[in-house]
Amino acid sequence: MQIIFHIDLNAFFASAEISVNPSLKGKPVVICRESRRSIITTASYEARAYGIHSAMPLFKAKELCSHLIVVHPHFALYKTLSQQFFNIVATFSKKLEVASIDECYVDMTDYIKQHSSSPIEIATLIQKTVNEQLHLQCSIGIAPNKFLAKMASDMKKPMGITMITNKNYKDIIWPLPIESMFGIGKKTAPKLHQLGIETIGDLAKRENYEKTRSIFGKNALLFYQKANGKDFSKINYTKNELKSVGNSTTFERDSNDE
Repeated sequence: MQIIFHIDLNAFFASAEISVNPSLKGKPVVICRESRRSIITTASYEARAYGIHSAMPLFKAKELCSHLIVVHPHFALYKTLSQQFFNIVATFSKKLEVASIDECYVDMTDYIKQHSSSPIEIATLIQKTVNEQLHLQCSIGIAPNKFLAKMASDMKKPMGITMITNKNYKDIIWPLPIESMFGIGKKTAPKLHQLGIETIGDLAKRENYEKTRSIFGKNALLFYQKANGKDFSKINYTKNELKSVGNSTTFERDSNDE
């Protein structure tokens, strides 16, 4: 059986800034430009404690936290650290797929067999290596496929390790609300609620499969399989190149000039 890790850098942009400016550690930090119309890119966990999150307007965040620290984004830094992060992971396994600037899927099957170590031990070693070399924290999901690994990595943050197996996935993911399922967006979840599908376990029920075809169309079978712990997608080793970093600007005032 294959062993897939999903490794996700926690609050990456904020953590990157803290890694080069330790005085920010333990403080509520957001990454965005200082402007009345700025949108937050990333919030540190200390900022999240105030209810602040990414995509929130900066002025709202300042209302929630009067001593919020605003840091201008440094995309060159993030790209450099991201590449260093992937390079570290690649020392454990070259079977790596870059999912975004701060996350990747890794097939660790061969490495674990060769080193006669448990998946938890290897995940702990990866966390330690990334933290010691880059001063960044990451959460790791361990599972027999990409979908379950992604779900697992989101469960304990920061610096969490969660393992989902073919034996325990029903206990772990079925009780979760349907909107927490990877791939279910904000627009899709309400439609599923209208059908009486409240949890991932509801989506996994055979009697609900036909209902979901009106929402998912040709992808209904894929979502049904994933809800039942099955994902047949493979690690795409060709996607090892670092993805581009999004960089958008919000104008100070509305403009209708293209």
